[in-house]
Amino acid sequence: MKSFFQFSLLLCLLFLFSFSYAQYELHGKVIDHKSGQPLAFVTIIFNKNGRSGTTSDIDGRFRYSQKARINTVKCSYLGYKPYFINLDSIQSGNQDLLIELSPSAYDLNEVTIIAGENPANGIIRKVINNKDINDPEKISSFRYTSYNKSIYDFSPNETKGSDSLKIKLDKSLKGGHLLIMESVTDRKFMSPDINQETVTATRVSGFKHPSFAQLATDLQPFSFYKDNIRIFDINYLNPISNGSLDKYQFFLKDTLYQHSDSVFILSFKPLPGKNFDALTGLLYINTNRFAIQNVIAEPFVKGFIDIKIQQQYNFIDGKQWFPEQLNFEFTILEYPSKKMGMLANGKSYISDVQLYPNFRNKEFTLESVSMHPLATDRDSTFWNSFRTEPLTRKERITYRVMDSIGEKNKLDFFQLLLEKITQNKIPVGFIDLDLSRTLIYNKHEGTRLGMGLWTNEKVLDYLSIGGFFGYGTIDHTWKYGAEFILTLNKYRELKLRGKYWNSLSEAGNSGLNFFAQNSYDYRSLMASRMDRIEMLSASLGFRALRYARINFSFNHTSTQPQFKYEYLASPENTITDYTSSDIRLDLRYAFREKIVESLNQRVSVSTRYPVFFLTYIRGIRQLHNSDFDYNKIEARLEHTFFTKNIGETQFRLDAGLTDKALPCGLLFNGNGSFDNSLPFVINNSFQTVKPYEFLSDRYINLYLTHKFGTLLFQTPKFKPHITLHQNMGYGSLSHPGNHHFIEFKSLEKGIIETGLQLDNLLRINYLNIAYLGLGVGIYYRYGPNSFTETEDNLSLKLSIALTTK
Repeated sequence: MKSFFQFSLLLCLLFLFSFSYAQYELHGKVIDHKSGQPLAFVTIIFNKNGRSGTTSDIDGRFRYSQKARINTVKCSYLGYKPYFINLDSIQSGNQDLLIELSPSAYDLNEVTIIAGENPANGIIRKVINNKDINDPEKISSFRYTSYNKSIYDFSPNETKGSDSLKIKLDKSLKGGHLLIMESVTDRKFMSPDINQETVTATRVSGFKHPSFAQLATDLQPFSFYKDNIRIFDINYLNPISNGSLDKYQFFLKDTLYQHSDSVFILSFKPLPGKNFDALTGLLYINTNRFAIQNVIAEPFVKGFIDIKIQQQYNFIDGKQWFPEQLNFEFTILEYPSKKMGMLANGKSYISDVQLYPNFRNKEFTLESVSMHPLATDRDSTFWNSFRTEPLTRKERITYRVMDSIGEKNKLDFFQLLLEKITQNKIPVGFIDLDLSRTLIYNKHEGTRLGMGLWTNEKVLDYLSIGGFFGYGTIDHTWKYGAEFILTLNKYRELKLRGKYWNSLSEAGNSGLNFFAQNSYDYRSLMASRMDRIEMLSASLGFRALRYARINFSFNHTSTQPQFKYEYLASPENTITDYTSSDIRLDLRYAFREKIVESLNQRVSVSTRYPVFFLTYIRGIRQLHNSDFDYNKIEARLEHTFFTKNIGETQFRLDAGLTDKALPCGLLFNGNGSFDNSLPFVINNSFQTVKPYEFLSDRYINLYLTHKFGTLLFQTPKFKPHITLHQNMGYGSLSHPGNHHFIEFKSLEKGIIETGLQLDNLLRINYLNIAYLGLGVGIYYRYGPNSFTETEDNLSLKLSIALTTK
C-alpha cells in the first residue's frame, strides 16, 4: 500500500513537472494570396492583447513556441491587408498554418505627419552609432558556407492575350521554370578586406559543366551597413549611413517583443525635395545592440529593372549579428517583348558560421572567387545535404527538361562561345578567330580588313600558335605577324612569348597600355602619324608579390615613318629610318584587387586602392646594329572612388621621360583627342588638343574627372548626368631642332583645360532594359598655350552612355 502511494505520488509529480514545461508551438507559412509567393518578414503577433511574436523568414516560414496557450494570430505587412485568425483550440505540439495575405491599396509613400520628435529618428541614431560593432565585415575574421538558388521565368504582362501566352510558355517548358541556378560556396574573410570564396558546387539547368556560378553577393552587398548600397550600376545612399536623417524620413510602424528584446519596425523613404539615389523599404531593428534584424529595400525611383533585396540576420553565439538569409527579386517588365517580361528570385542561406577563426595571409588564394575542380560533378546526395528543402516538382521538371534541351541544342558550346567572346575570340574547331584583328579603323589606314588565327586548347592546352594579316583601304599595304604563347605555370601566369610583327605603330604613343590589350583605345581611331615597324620580340610574363603582374621582353625593331619626317641624329647625319634594340620591363600593381575565376579565366573586377603602372625601356646601341643608347621610363597612377552624396571621382596621373635625344616615334606625343571629324568624348585625354600638337621627351599629365550623376539635378522625365573634367599637363623637349618636316609645340608653359559633360540629354529606350543616352561635353582651354580667339579654345563633343533608369 505504501509503495502504491509512493508510485502514485511520483506519477503526479511527473505530470505536474511536464505540464509546467508544456510548450504550445505554432509554425506555418505566409504567402501572397494572388501569386502564391512567400512573404518575408511579416509581423506575426500571438494572442489579442499580447505583443509577443515573431516574423516570417525569407521563405515566408515561421516557427514559434510559448508556455501560454495560443488563441489568436494577427499578421501585418506593409502593402497588405491585416490578417486575423481565432484558433478555437490548440494542443501542445505542432500546429501548421498557411496564411494568405491580400494586397491593399496602402502606399508607402503616403504623407505622415508627426507632432514633436519623431521616435523613429532616435532609433536610427542608435543604429548609426552601433554600425561598426554590428557590421560583420568589421570583425577580425569569419567563415561560412552558403547555399544559393536562383529561379528565372518569363512573365506575361497583364494584357489581352496574356493567358494564352502563359499557356504556350507552360507547354514549351513542360510546366517547368526557364532557368535554375544552384551553388554552394565556402567563404573566408580576414579584416580589413581579404576574401576567398570557393565555389564547391554549381549547377545550372541546361548545362553539363557550367564554368560560372551564382554568389550570394551577385546583386546585393553581403551586409546592409556600408554607406552606399550598389545595385547594378547605381550607388544608393544607405538609410543608416551617417547623416541619413537629413536625407531620409523614418516612421515607426510597429513594435514586436521577442523574448527579452524588442524589435522596432520602421519604414523609410527619401525626404520630400531631396535629390539623391534613394531606397525605400522597411528596417527591423532589434534592441540588442540596436542592430538590423531584417531589412527590405528597393529603389525609390524605379527603372526598367524593378529590384528588391531582403536580408535576415541572426545573433551568432551571443557575440555578433550575422546575415542568415539573403534574397533578391527583380523583374524586367517588357523584355523580351511588350507582352512578355522576365522575373527572377534568388535566395542565399548562410550556415556553419565561424566567428574569429585564426587565419593567416598565406591561407588565402589569389582569387577572391574560384571554382573547386569538382564543382560541376557533385551528386544528389551532396546537393540534398545543403538544400534547405527538397526541390519542388516544378524545379525537378526544369532540370529534366532544360538538361534535355541543353544537350540537344549544345548549350555547353554556347558557354564556350561566351568564354571566347570575352577574350575577343570565336572558336571554330581547333582554331580561334581573333576578333581584334578582323576590323580596325584609323585615319592613316582607313578600314583595315583582316583576320587573326590562334590554335586553341583542342590542339594543346599549354601552347597556342597564331598569326594575323590585314589590308588597309587607304594606305593600300598589308600588315602581318606571327606569335606563340607557351604557358609554363597557369596559376602564376608564367608565360613565354615570341612574336614577329610587320605592322604599324602610332608615333609617340604611350607604352603604358601593355596590360590593357583587351580593352579598346578609342583615341586610336584618329591616329594618322604612323610608323611602319618590323619587330622581333621575346618575352616572359608572370605574377609576383600576389598583386603584381610583370613582363620582361627583348625587342629588336626596324622603324620606317609613314609621314614626311627626318631626324638629325648628328650634325653630319640626318636619318628617316632607324633601328632600335631594347630590354623592356612592364609592371602593373593593383593592391588587393579582386580577382574572380569565371568562364575558365581570371578577371580583375576592382580594387579600393590606386593602381600603379610602370614601363622601363633600356635601348642598347651595341645590340644588332641598334642606332640609339637610351633610357625611357613611364609611370601611371590611377584610382576611382565613390564619395557619399558627392559622386564618383576618377583620376589618372601619367609621367614619362627619356634621357637622350631620340626620333619622335620614341618620344611622347601630347595625347590630344581634338578632331573635328571624330567629335566624341575620349576619357583620359586632352579634349582641346590636336593629336600631335605637342611633342615632349619628358612630361607629366593629370586627368581629373568627377561624376555627379543625377545628384545635382533631375526630374521624372529629364535626368542629365553631370560630369566635371579638369585636365592639365606640363612637359619639355630638348633639341627641338632635330625634328624636321613635322609641326609641333613644346609643353614648357603647360596646358590646362576644364570641361562640363552632360550625359543623357536625350534618352532612347534600348530593348526595354536600359536607356541609350546621348549627351554633349564642352571643354575650354586656357593658360599660356591657349589661343587668342575664344572659339579656338572651345571643343564641343558628343557622348554616349547606357543607364538602367
